[in-house]
Amino acid sequence: MKLVKSLFATTAILAGVAAFGVNANAAEVEHTVTSSDTLTSISLKYYGDTDHVQAIATANKITNVDLIIDGQVLKFDTDKDVTTSSDTTAAPADQTTSQEESSAATTNTAYSGRTITMESTAYSSDPADALGGGTVTATGQNLLENPMAVAVDPSVIPLGTHLYVEGYGEAYAVDTGSAIQGNIIDVHFPTAAQCDVWGRRQVQVTILDN
Repeated sequence: MKLVKSLFATTAILAGVAAFGVNANAAEVEHTVTSSDTLTSISLKYYGDTDHVQAIATANKITNVDLIIDGQVLKFDTDKDVTTSSDTTAAPADQTTSQEESSAATTNTAYSGRTITMESTAYSSDPADALGGGTVTATGQNLLENPMAVAVDPSVIPLGTHLYVEGYGEAYAVDTGSAIQGNIIDVHFPTAAQCDVWGRRQVQVTILDN
């Protein structure tokens, strides 16, 4: 797959922003879960990012963010900000520290397995994006049906590996790319605008397969 290298793919960016704007203006959304859905892909669809997984889970009393059921109807408010809190009073220093430690512990224990620090880029299958790749990965996954996918160097991470990418979510290594060599992982997004937001960053990648 080709990397999205330009930050000026104006047409794709406007198309992506418009697509997400429709959902962002709706106060409450109802989504019926299909077999290809994950909370991460649902967060991407309605918010344009992967930051709202826990908010969707909390709104629907889901205790395990990795377990949703086909046919399940999820309801959530897209007008609520993920950081909104009803308590505007600043917490005491010791309480804040405790909350931060608790959050870190949750992040560290949510996914167990070998963890690698990798450089991450992003690519798009957006048909409107002239610089994007195709819509089918090297292993045959249809990105229009299941957008959660990453491209890897198979000598570092074998194709088919189940993994969790910090800030992106849970996915499988199903793609490759000429520029994906060595300790780098390329995460897929449906639009070029999302790729621009992701940029280039260091991430923790947890290998979930035994």
